[in-house]
Amino acid sequence: MKNNNLFKFIFYTLTVFSISSIFIAKTTIKNECIHTKSDIEKLNNRFIANKDIVKQLQSKREYLESHGYVEKYLSNRMIAATPETLIINIENNQ
Repeated sequence: MKNNNLFKFIFYTLTVFSISSIFIAKTTIKNECIHTKSDIEKLNNRFIANKDIVKQLQSKREYLESHGYVEKYLSNRMIAATPETLIINIENNQ
């Protein structure tokens, strides 16, 4: 009788411990999945924002490299130099 009670106690304790462990593991995995989904969503939003920034910067670079911008920017700063003609006479006096 005494061994039977001890067996029931051990069985009950192991059952409670197993059910508790399974519940804690399930809850932990569920929370990790929610956290991971949240991280993925944040990374996707950051990727989209960075993609838009890259497009803006590429557009700005193309504008700054364009012929019209360079010509407009340099028209006030540079003066076209016209070469002066120089006539050199070389006489061979011997």
